[in-house]
Amino acid sequence: MGPRRLLASLSLVALAVAACGCSSSSSATATAEHRTATPTTGVPGATTTSAPSATPTTVPVTVPHAPGWTSALTTLPPGGGFTSVSCFSDTLCVAAGGGTTGDGTALVAGSGVAMSWDGATWSSPSVYFPAPAAGVVTAPVLPTLACTSGPLCLIVDGSGHLSSGDGTNWATPLPLSTPPALPADPADPGPGHPGSRTAAVSCPTPSLCAVVDNTGHTYTLRNGTWLAPQSFGALQGFGTAAVRTSLYQGGRVGVSCPTSTSCTAVVGTTVLDWNRSSWSAEAAPWSSPLAPGSTVPVSIACPTVTLCAIVNGDAIVVRNGDKAWTARQTLDPGRQLDSISCPTRSFCVAADDTGAVMLWNGSTWTGPQQVVPAATEYTGIGVSVSCPNPQFCLLMNADGDYAAYTGPAPAP
Repeated sequence: MGPRRLLASLSLVALAVAACGCSSSSSATATAEHRTATPTTGVPGATTTSAPSATPTTVPVTVPHAPGWTSALTTLPPGGGFTSVSCFSDTLCVAAGGGTTGDGTALVAGSGVAMSWDGATWSSPSVYFPAPAAGVVTAPVLPTLACTSGPLCLIVDGSGHLSSGDGTNWATPLPLSTPPALPADPADPGPGHPGSRTAAVSCPTPSLCAVVDNTGHTYTLRNGTWLAPQSFGALQGFGTAAVRTSLYQGGRVGVSCPTSTSCTAVVGTTVLDWNRSSWSAEAAPWSSPLAPGSTVPVSIACPTVTLCAIVNGDAIVVRNGDKAWTARQTLDPGRQLDSISCPTRSFCVAADDTGAVMLWNGSTWTGPQQVVPAATEYTGIGVSVSCPNPQFCLLMNADGDYAAYTGPAPAP
């Protein structure tokens, strides 16, 4: 079945969920080629700039103009590249990156950096996580962020640290609480290996933020207090030799919270749900499960409590109303979907690793349309998209090439 009439046999409401999206999920990807960056320094808890203001310029690579999207522009990426973007509105977006790509102690990158966008230009970089002076890498690993009203932004990363701020001013990064221990998955190479640690975060309101990492740990901030973290596992082996080990997904993971009382996360082939007080695992949605430890990223978006969609490789699965998920349906043949964002049931944008997008109008997917070039310096990190409403989206690749959707939502 073609991607332009995806899931035609389902109800209109079920189709609409495929449009749901989140950039937090926005999340960091698994593997990345790394450009060594000159470490910058900063004072924890204070705003620190490490470069002149980044002025958007036309991308040297020509990209055909896509309807509804601005021409591709670029801004100076931090060492390690941009790994996540989150927008409050069409005049306030925040992008995060820098740190290390997860390649271990051999390649020390620079500080974790955030930049804000006012609808026209990007701010000077603010350092939220200073690079270590020497020794073992403690800089952030593939940071990802979520922003909500306030403004309040949380940045989490594969090193297990979290920073909070308003997009410019940041509190000192703190380690997340230690979750209950489970035996390591045999496929997990452990911290310090390329792409071995990733995380995702979602904050629908200041009263709730949810964090999930690729080893199956969940962390929940509710009304200003972090609840006890939880750990989820999977059975390895058979019969009496079976052992429950921690979950492990070598690629991007995702979490989406449509309200302050509901969240859904995806780690590899496992889906986790938050029910106001705790997380629980549900049956795997995939008709053809991914191999354990797969590096194929996943991203999830839930525009409402009852509607969620997961993009995985070139495919999508949808949950509508009940706990049943559709089988994987090809959406973007031959490509890899990195991110999905849906502010409503009837508008979604899914972005792939080449810088192309597909739009959902409530009944049909259109595209792919190329809106930014594929990354050439920070390859493998992925593309991030954030849509605060159906009239505006911002998409950015790891090299700092970005474009905004400013057209009306496509007619169904």
